[in-house]
Amino acid sequence: MISKWLNAGVLEQGGLTYPEAGTPQGGSISPLLSNIYLHYVLDQWFAQEVKPRLRGSAFIVRFADDAVMGFAVQEDAEKVFRVLPKRFGKYALTIHPDKTRLVAFGRPSGTQGKRPGTFDFLGFTHY
Repeated sequence: MISKWLNAGVLEQGGLTYPEAGTPQGGSISPLLSNIYLHYVLDQWFAQEVKPRLRGSAFIVRFADDAVMGFAVQEDAEKVFRVLPKRFGKYALTIHPDKTRLVAFGRPSGTQGKRPGTFDFLGFTHY
């Protein structure tokens, strides 16, 4: 059944196309397979390998193939930011360069006078 989903064509602008690799973008199987695959690639790795090595606290929130990670210590965030593409590459995945970035996030008084950053996640802009 999964093979049929992966090889099913996608109807776009009146034309039928067949993906060469991966799940069809927008296909009904895509979120399901993302959740299964990223549970091992990202969630378990973050809990078992990353968090024990950090200086401060951290969390991850993930929905299908979108994720937000929060870190109490900037150096921890920078370290994970550097190793994340290597982790994904090990499983033939890539990080979207326009969507993946470090954002200073917190109360305005806690950012040494700098305005905290914003980011969009699950249809909401977070301030």
